[in-house]
Amino acid sequence: MSKHEVWGFTIERTPSDKKIWPNKLKIEAARRIREDGATPGAIAAEIGAHECLVRKWSVADRRSRGELLGRDEPAFAPVQITSEGNRPNVSVPSSSGSGVAIMDFGDVRLEFPVDISETALSAIVKTMRQTT
Repeated sequence: MSKHEVWGFTIERTPSDKKIWPNKLKIEAARRIREDGATPGAIAAEIGAHECLVRKWSVADRRSRGELLGRDEPAFAPVQITSEGNRPNVSVPSSSGSGVAIMDFGDVRLEFPVDISETALSAIVKTMRQTT
C-alpha cells in the first residue's frame, strides 16, 4: 500500500488504489467548511477527494452536532384539478403564508415553493405544457 500526506495526516491506499481517509482528516475538513467557510469543492480539490465525499463528511458532522438538515413541511404539495382555461395562470395566495405559489395549466393546478429555482420551474412548465 502506498501512502502520502495531506494536512499532516497520512493517507494510505489499498491494493486497488482506494484512498483510506483518517477520521481526524474528515473532522478537519468538516471544521474548515463549518468555521472557515470553505466550500466542499475547494476542500475536495485541495486534498484530492471527490466533492460528494467531502459533502458526506460535512453532513455527518452537522448531524453529529444535532443540526436538523430537513424541513418540517411536506416534500410535495397537493395537485388540485380545476376546470379553468388553457393558459397558465400563476398566483401566490397572500393568506397562505406558506411560501407556495399556484400555477394552473388548463385542468391541472400545480403548487410549488415560491423560492424554486428558475431552472427547476422552467423544467416543470415545459413538462406541463407537453402534457396538457
